[in-house]
Amino acid sequence: MREALERAKALRWAGRPEDAALELRRALAHEGDRCELLYLLWDCQYVLGDRAAAYETLLEAKGLATGAMVPRIAVAEASWLMSQGDYAQAVRKIEAVVTDDDAILAYALSVRGVCEAFLGDVERGTATLADARTAAHRSGCIRELTRAVGNLTYVLSSSGQHERSARIGKEALTRLGIQGLAPTFSAVIRYNLAASLLALGRWQELDALAVPDAIPGNKAARIMLFQAEALALRGQDADDLIEQAEKAIDGPDALFLAQCAYTRAVAARAKGQFRAAVELCRETVADLPEALTGGEVLRLCAAGLGAARDLQAAGGRVTKLDDPEATVQELLARLPPPHGPEDEVWRRLALAEADLDSWEEIAAAWDRLKMPYPAAYARTRCGEPEALRHADRAARRLDALPLVKMIDREGRRQRIPLLHKDKPRLGTLTPREREVLELLGWGRTNKEIAQELVLSVRTVGLHVSHVLAKLGASNRSEAARIARDQT
Repeated sequence: MREALERAKALRWAGRPEDAALELRRALAHEGDRCELLYLLWDCQYVLGDRAAAYETLLEAKGLATGAMVPRIAVAEASWLMSQGDYAQAVRKIEAVVTDDDAILAYALSVRGVCEAFLGDVERGTATLADARTAAHRSGCIRELTRAVGNLTYVLSSSGQHERSARIGKEALTRLGIQGLAPTFSAVIRYNLAASLLALGRWQELDALAVPDAIPGNKAARIMLFQAEALALRGQDADDLIEQAEKAIDGPDALFLAQCAYTRAVAARAKGQFRAAVELCRETVADLPEALTGGEVLRLCAAGLGAARDLQAAGGRVTKLDDPEATVQELLARLPPPHGPEDEVWRRLALAEADLDSWEEIAAAWDRLKMPYPAAYARTRCGEPEALRHADRAARRLDALPLVKMIDREGRRQRIPLLHKDKPRLGTLTPREREVLELLGWGRTNKEIAQELVLSVRTVGLHVSHVLAKLGASNRSEAARIARDQT
């Protein structure tokens, strides 16, 4: 029995959960201590996307648990509750766990940190996740260390802190790669990094993000969806990559199908297939899987409302919606409450598509989150001359060709000249001066820049002086305006 368990563990951490599950099922057919076998089988089933079977296995293991397995399975139950969005119950479950095992403690803190963040206290959640990393280091358990880092990057990306999430994720992948462990342990970290690179407009980095064969199919598929979305936003055909993602999923997965529908809707809009995008979004939000996050639902509704608006504005022989107002009201009624700053802006964007919010304010909110594509999109919808020029520069930097065409159409309609010119002398800035300029564009003070770049305030002051001189800017405000135009 012990040999079978060790073989299954080796297969699981070699990125072969399906083979590990098969080994475990063979071992479970014989008499012996079943609890650890069932516990590992639950993990394999969950990774493979068979959530219902995984939970049944976990409950069976719970009924057999003794000794150290009792707190370990209690934490796994809390993890399950967390995955279902029952954060308060998960925290209560964690609070009842008593253990002096650092690996189990790290697991418990990793789960608790996510729950605290999604209950509204992101600062507390990230502090708890830092404690999880410390406990994982003490235990020497690479699995728990990567879980803590994965959960931290998830919380950061979900709360709109994509730059920090991407930085931590890339550092973790580098360390795992040095140790030869990246393909096996990096799935969640790689997924969260992909989400942040998409949000930050760092699409070439996202293109280059490898998806090793050892990554479970459900995570690999979702990374490919992010890459497909970036392709679509640049006007490239994303259908092949979306189909490849669908083939990577093992068995039926309602959650993935809903996520895939969003990517297909984005791709349809990019190709001008507005009615198809509306129908995709309407059908999906009408029958939402429970595990779909509020943020994902908000994006689906926003995409559907945006496509409906595009459809009404489209000329030529375009087939319109039978009842556009009913469609808009249907999607608005499906908007869930936001959890975190990024969700809040997605909700506002959805409302603005129905003329219920300010595009100018939404663009500024996306700027604060450092998400250039939706900021440019909001400025395009705003339609004011300076906003449209700003959007044009940003869209061209991103190579977001469908958005560039949308901006050109709006410019022609309003007879607004668009100036496709880069700001002068940017090529003379050093990499560090470019970082300082970008932070100036986000309204950072010298002290805040110093903290973010780990420099002295005096050194930052010198960099700012050099930036002003090279750009020919008379003051920080002018340099900040140039920075905003370039980020």
